[in-house]
Amino acid sequence: MLRALAALSVVVAHTIHETENLAVVTARQAVDAKAWYLGYGVDIFFVLSGFIMMHTAAAEFGKSGAPLRFFLRRCARVVPLYWLLTSVMLLGAAVAPSLLNVPVGDISHVVASYLFIPDMRGANEIRPVLALGWTLNYEMLFYVLFALALMMPIRPGIIGLSALMAALALVGTTIEPRNVQIAFWTNPIILEFLLGVYVALIFRSGLRIGPGVALALMAIGLIGFARFSTPWDDAALPQFLRRGVPAAVFVLAAAIGPALPLKRIVLWGVAVGDASYSLYLAHPFIVRPMRAIWAKAIGDHLSLGLFVIYATIGSIIFALALFRVVERPLTIYVRELGSGRKQKTEKRLSGVRPRDV
Repeated sequence: MLRALAALSVVVAHTIHETENLAVVTARQAVDAKAWYLGYGVDIFFVLSGFIMMHTAAAEFGKSGAPLRFFLRRCARVVPLYWLLTSVMLLGAAVAPSLLNVPVGDISHVVASYLFIPDMRGANEIRPVLALGWTLNYEMLFYVLFALALMMPIRPGIIGLSALMAALALVGTTIEPRNVQIAFWTNPIILEFLLGVYVALIFRSGLRIGPGVALALMAIGLIGFARFSTPWDDAALPQFLRRGVPAAVFVLAAAIGPALPLKRIVLWGVAVGDASYSLYLAHPFIVRPMRAIWAKAIGDHLSLGLFVIYATIGSIIFALALFRVVERPLTIYVRELGSGRKQKTEKRLSGVRPRDV
């Protein structure tokens, strides 16, 4: 459900941004959300990622082959849908470039996008072809670092991971590298993944809290959605403190608090959470065309607040379908493909002929 919340906050943020473009052509007032930082969903995603990696791979620390197994599993989960949608974006850029906010870069930028390497898009932003993939560039960095930590037993592995990520963040804050990749990879935002690792360790310790304390902590965590004046702004506090720490508190409260009852709204939240990766990556493919349709068919007849609602609902429906029809089958196929190759290799090494597998 937290994944659903995180993805939906990003979707709503982008649909609200589109109302600024619609306001120009419809003469309607854009939706004002300046009091809220809806991009907070990304911070929740990063903390959740650290939590899930630590919780699911805790038994792998120090085992032979664990780093490679971990990294291949993560690639099977992340790469297929991202590559597919990046390819669709490139096709869309060739067919209908007017729907893109920023033109696609040159061939080196395209290659870097597929390989999860940070690269400049335009003059002032580090974004891949599929702009939302900037978060996946951080995810892949964390997967590499976490895979390295898996080479050791759990205690020294976590200590080493913490020291390495803290060192990278220190380089980013003190030296401020000019190289695009180094500057990106040393952004202190990477510490949000580490916060998620610590949340998982607390969860695995067996600590649990009652509903009252959990609700209080979640209320504290929700301050990450609010915009405040100094000293709670970009200039005074780095993002991993300003929004990463509240996100970690929020995730911690959900993790060690009481389980939710399996009511219909909870099950719907879980369903959207399962499709959150599709929702996060694919919603621009719905929001942008809906913006164009709204401008021509609706114009100034309806409030742009309704556009936010309709575009968000449309994105959810599309994501649920994409998850069931494309993402889940594709992920299963890639994992089975990798597993099949591994089994064939093991059979060959044991002297069994491939046709006997």
